[in-house]
Amino acid sequence: MNHIMEVLPKFRVLIEKLEEIKKEIVKQSGISYTSQDARIVALDSIQISISAVGMWINTCNSLANEYTYENKFDQAKFLKSVGSGVSISQTEKIMFTHLRLGFMTLAHFKIDNLFHNILKHLNSLPRRTGYWNLTDKILEICSIPKTGIEKDRLTAFANLRNSLHGNGIHRTNSLNLTIDGTVFDFVKDSRVECSGWNHIVILLASNIDILKQILLSSIVSNIRTEIVDDFASEN
Repeated sequence: MNHIMEVLPKFRVLIEKLEEIKKEIVKQSGISYTSQDARIVALDSIQISISAVGMWINTCNSLANEYTYENKFDQAKFLKSVGSGVSISQTEKIMFTHLRLGFMTLAHFKIDNLFHNILKHLNSLPRRTGYWNLTDKILEICSIPKTGIEKDRLTAFANLRNSLHGNGIHRTNSLNLTIDGTVFDFVKDSRVECSGWNHIVILLASNIDILKQILLSSIVSNIRTEIVDDFASEN
């Protein structure tokens, strides 16, 4: 990915994938599209996070265009407008790194919380409710193997999030996988080097595909009452 704007069409694909899943959930389970069911809430929230990041990227790009005159970019005025006291390259890195890592973390939290809510509704929460155990249990009840690409791809996304706890260092067992020709290599006690925009989009897309398998599995799609999301239920 050569320019940040290249991520926007990829975001649109993710949003459309999530929309298709929502419509199929409504069709199969009979719940309302506008309900506060945890399945709909989680997918809505991921869509909103993707859209919000897209809007910030568009905003930055529009601002840069405002300070471009006759194909010449006025860096000084742009930096002043955003309140930056460092170079344009440093400013771009700071702004988009925080946006990227925040987006990745929020998206993963939504998936984590969704699994918790489904298992709680089915009275199937494991004794230890860490993400590893939640994914084992959700895959098991949906008749998806607990070892294989689904587990690895769910784990890889968690590895990205958890590396932030270690200041960018991967602390658990090593994991190597390739998705659509892109390599994800998590080496224990080593720096994570697979957290760029393209990595996050590819990994999130693969996790959305797994969400589809889980949410449209017979045991979950046959839940015809609202699955409670504690936060949404308070609103």
